[in-house]
Amino acid sequence: MFPRIYIVLLLSLFGTLPLFSQSASEPSVTAHVLSNKVAIGEFGTFIVEVINGDAQMPARIDTEGLEIISSGSQFTQQITNGSRTAKNSYYFRFKGDKPGEFIIPPLTLDIRGKQLITRSIAVTVFEREFDDEARDATKAYFAKLELTKDTFYVNEVVPFSLTAYARGRNAISQVVSPQIDNESFVFRGFREVRTDGGTLGNSNAYFSTAVVPSNLFALKEGSHSLGPAKIGVNILDSSSGFGLSAFFQRAITKEMTTNVVNVTVKPLPNGEPISFTGGVGKFEMTTTPSTRTVSVGDPISMEFVVSGVGNLRTMSAPVFSVPQKGIWKSYEPNKTLEDENDSDGYKEGQAKFSIVIIPEAKVNAIPSFELSYFDPEEEKYVTRKSEPIPISMIEGRSSAAPTVIQFPEGGQNGAGSQMTAAQSPSPEFNGMLHISTGAPHWIADSKIGKHGPFYFAVQAIFSITFFTVLGFGVMRMYKDGRFERATGSGPDNFAQALKKLPGQGATKHDFFHSVNVAIDLWKSEHPSPPKELEKVISRVHELSDAALYSGTLSAEERVSPAEVSEFRNVLEKLPRR
Repeated sequence: MFPRIYIVLLLSLFGTLPLFSQSASEPSVTAHVLSNKVAIGEFGTFIVEVINGDAQMPARIDTEGLEIISSGSQFTQQITNGSRTAKNSYYFRFKGDKPGEFIIPPLTLDIRGKQLITRSIAVTVFEREFDDEARDATKAYFAKLELTKDTFYVNEVVPFSLTAYARGRNAISQVVSPQIDNESFVFRGFREVRTDGGTLGNSNAYFSTAVVPSNLFALKEGSHSLGPAKIGVNILDSSSGFGLSAFFQRAITKEMTTNVVNVTVKPLPNGEPISFTGGVGKFEMTTTPSTRTVSVGDPISMEFVVSGVGNLRTMSAPVFSVPQKGIWKSYEPNKTLEDENDSDGYKEGQAKFSIVIIPEAKVNAIPSFELSYFDPEEEKYVTRKSEPIPISMIEGRSSAAPTVIQFPEGGQNGAGSQMTAAQSPSPEFNGMLHISTGAPHWIADSKIGKHGPFYFAVQAIFSITFFTVLGFGVMRMYKDGRFERATGSGPDNFAQALKKLPGQGATKHDFFHSVNVAIDLWKSEHPSPPKELEKVISRVHELSDAALYSGTLSAEERVSPAEVSEFRNVLEKLPRR
C-alpha cells in the first residue's frame, strides 16, 4: 500500500484534490431592492441574484421616472453535502428626481440556454424634509436606518438596512460591528456589506456609502420606536499631521448613530384555523412518506418541505386535517431550518419537517395533512392541504426497508438523534453450527500477508517518484523565495532586507511581507528613533498590515509599479547603521 505519509505531503505541496461533486441544479433568478423607499436624489440598491448560472446584464435599465445604472457584481459559492451552489449577484443603483410610485421592470435573462424572467418591483420616491437633507449634506459622515415598510403584522419578516455615509470617493474602507436592539423584535445578524457612492440629495457633494442589509420580525403588537442603531466604519482621514504626502492618509474608526424609525405592528386577526402554527408569509408544501407498504404497528416517517417567502422560524410542522385518535399515532415532529435556507423577506426559503406516524388499525391510506399560515399581502389565513396517500397493509411485519426515525431536538434520544425500527429475526439453518469432536486436521502455513519482490519493487518506484516530485517542489519554492520564509532563513539586517525587496510583478503578499520584515529589522537596529521618524515608520507598517490582512487580498494579486515605487522610496530614505 502507498504509505499514508506520502499522500499527506503531496497534498500539502500541491493542494487538496477536489472532493466535492459539481452541482447540476437548475438555474434560478431572483430580484429585490434593499429598500423600496428612497428620497429624491438619493440612491437605492437593486439586486439581481442568479443561482447556478450567470447572465449578461445591461449597463442601464430604462424605466420612466427612475435612473437605474449597473454598479458591479459579486460571485460566491457554497458547498453543502458535497453539492456546490454558485451565486452571481448583480448590483444596480437607482434614483428618482420627482416623488411618486415607480416600477422597476422585469428583466428577461438567458441563463444556460433558458429564458428566465425577474419580477417587477414597485418603489416609492419621496421628498425628504429640507432640514434633514440640509443637515445630512453638511456632515462629513452620518448613518441612516431604513425599513421597507413602517406598518406590518406580528411575525412578518420585514427587510431593513443600515447605511453609513462618508464624504469623498472611496472614503469607507471597512464596516465594524453594526448593532440594533429592541426586546420587542428579533433581528437577523448582519452578514453582507455593499459599498457604493453618489451625490447626496440636491447637493453636489459626493459621499461613499456602505449598506448593511438585514431583516426583522416583531414579537409584540403596538407602536414601537426602532433605533437609534449604531454602525462603526473605518474612514480615511486625509489630514496626516506628518507634513507628508497623501500617501500617509490614515484610517480612523468612527461610530455613527442612526435615526429612529417609528413603526406600527398589527396583531394577527382572530379566526385562525386549528392547523395554524405561526407562519406569516406565502408558502407551498410537499409531502413524502418513507414507505407505502406497512403492517399495523410499523412506523412511517412523513417528510414535509415548506418553501416560500416569509417567517419560517416561527412555523411549526403540519398536522392531521382530521384528528386520528385510535387510528394513527404520531410523535413529536423534527424541524430542520439551515441559516442559508432561511427566507430574508425577498427570496424564498425552505424548512423541512419530519413526523413519525404509526397505524394502530388497518387502513388503506395515509390521511391528509394541512398547514395554515397568514398571508400579510392578502391579509387572510391560507391553508395548504396534502392529498391522502394510498398504502398497502400486510399481515405481520413488513419486509420493506426499516424506517429511520428522526427524533426532535431534546427528544427521546437527544438532539437530532436517529433510531431504526427493530426488525423481527427470521430463523435460518445457518444459525445451527455443528461442533466437531474428531482429531484436528492441520493445513499448510498460508502465505497471505507476506510480501514478495514485486511488492518491494512497487514501493521503490513510488518512493523514487515521490522524492523526485518533492525535490522539484522544494526547488520551485526556493526560486520563488518561499523556501526561505518556510525555513525561517532571511535577511540579517535592514540593508539586506532592502536589497531583497521584491519588485514589479511580485505578488502583493510577498511584497508587503518583505516590507514588514524590513521595517522590523530597521526598528531592531534603531530602538530609539526621533518621534517624527517613528510616526512615519508606524504609518508605513499600518498600510502594509492593512494590505496583508484586509481579507480581500487574493493569492495571485500582483503589486503595482506605483506601490513598489512609493514604499521603496520611503524605505530607502531611512537612515542606516
